[in-house]
Amino acid sequence: MSIDRVCCRLLVIGALLAMMLGVTSFGLPLVHAQEFEIEVVKENVYLPWSLNFAPDGRLFFTSRDTGEIHALDVTTGDLVTFTPRLPARAGGEGGLLGMELDPDFAQTGVLYVCYSTATQYLPVIRALNTTAVAHAWPATSDLAVNRLSRLVLSGTQLRDEQVLFTMPHGPRHNGCRVLVSPDERYLFISMGDAAEDDRAQNLNSLSGKILRINRDGSIPADNPFPGSPIWTLGHRNPQGLAFQPDTGWLWSTEHGPDTRDELNIIKKGENYGWPICLGVQPTCSVANYEPAVREFYSDRTIAISDLVFYTGSAFAQWQGDIFFVTLKTGRLYRLEVDGEEVVQEEILVNNTYGRLRDIAVGPDSYIYFSTDALDKAKILRMKPVS
Repeated sequence: MSIDRVCCRLLVIGALLAMMLGVTSFGLPLVHAQEFEIEVVKENVYLPWSLNFAPDGRLFFTSRDTGEIHALDVTTGDLVTFTPRLPARAGGEGGLLGMELDPDFAQTGVLYVCYSTATQYLPVIRALNTTAVAHAWPATSDLAVNRLSRLVLSGTQLRDEQVLFTMPHGPRHNGCRVLVSPDERYLFISMGDAAEDDRAQNLNSLSGKILRINRDGSIPADNPFPGSPIWTLGHRNPQGLAFQPDTGWLWSTEHGPDTRDELNIIKKGENYGWPICLGVQPTCSVANYEPAVREFYSDRTIAISDLVFYTGSAFAQWQGDIFFVTLKTGRLYRLEVDGEEVVQEEILVNNTYGRLRDIAVGPDSYIYFSTDALDKAKILRMKPVS
């Protein structure tokens, strides 16, 4: 199938961006020139929340409100939808959210998903590790939780769901990004504060945390809080997770309230301050405080979503750079980092396609990203000018 070219050839020049987008207003150097074009890979898909490339080159993605997992052939545009759909509870910022393919996916078909669903009262109490809400709900109440599950894909069928654990659910701030560690031993999962900001500082709640478990769902013995999956705390709504290839550091993007969206390096046992402190605020009254590496920005929000490190060959000069997308401002950013410092910032897409949800690097070394819409969403790719 032929692929529509929606964007003419774009020449990104540091001086032009500095003039038009104010990139250097944050004291960063000018960027290099790089030509690219953007193509539509697939139109009219439904809320593609999490993009994941399989070993065979297909692009797997979740549809937030339908509870469906799909696989897209990015060459032909052919789309397969797997069955059955998951019992995702849509509404607000909930639904079928994060997905990660197991390192042995090609042999086993194992994948992991994080989604909102209805569950009964007692499992919710166990998941929250507290009896504080024991008298707030009757035992027959049907509540929502965020569930991390292991599934097996066999042909076009999803089967053998194993619930690894459940987390609190809220109308907003459900996090739910899932990532396998580079050594393939652990799963990292982000969880927002579920619209209850005080939970982010409470070690008896999984809200407002980044979590670490073994791939089988057990809790690693060397986690910072014994017997707990909590790896870090003090988060508002971390929607992006990515490991830096050279250092192995875990980086995260996180939504601020109405200012100060964050780029963080996630360090074992550290406290990222929410709701007491946010952004690059240098000191905070919480123990083990870790300020953001960068905030976007002190006077507004961009609604930052997922990030990725570029590891392809198509854009050789971008090797090792961070790319992330935003919702409210519909932007695709490129950042060059040196250690824990951002040394260049460039906006490559500036609200051309509306809200942008997720981003991934394909086996063809092109950069794929999705728009955040209902049945009119698109999956796009950035490639060098041919």
